[in-house]
This record gives sequence, structure tokens and C-alpha cells, in this order.
Amino acid sequence: MNITLNNKEITLSEGTTLQELILEQNLPTQNIAVAVNNTLILHDKWCTTSLCEGDKVVAIVAAYGG
Repeated sequence: MNITLNNKEITLSEGTTLQELILEQNLPTQNIAVAVNNTLILHDKWCTTSLCEGDKVVAIVAAYGG
């Protein structure tokens, strides 16, 4: 199936969870906000949130400094 992650199209296996996507893409698991189709998904729901064909995922990593 195809999804979009931060405006980049990615092909995943059917039934991939948000947690699996984050790990496969080597994204940090701390200090990150993730939304699927404009809905923020809390960290404790990542492993139960299955992605579907055409989903749009946005991941924003917090950066420190000035």
C-alpha cells in the first residue's frame, strides 16, 4: 500500500502500524509529534494505529536550541 510521510510517498506492507512505520523510517520515538490525516496520534496509540492506503502522515521532531 502507498502512504505519504512528510510529503514523500512510501510503499508499506498491508497492516503496517504507525509504530512500525516510525521504526522502519528510523525516526526518533521521543520528542516527536505524529499526525495521520490531520489527527494527532498519541504515543501510546502508535502500536494500535494501523495505516491504510492513501493515509497522509506528518511527523514533526522537536529541536532544541536558539
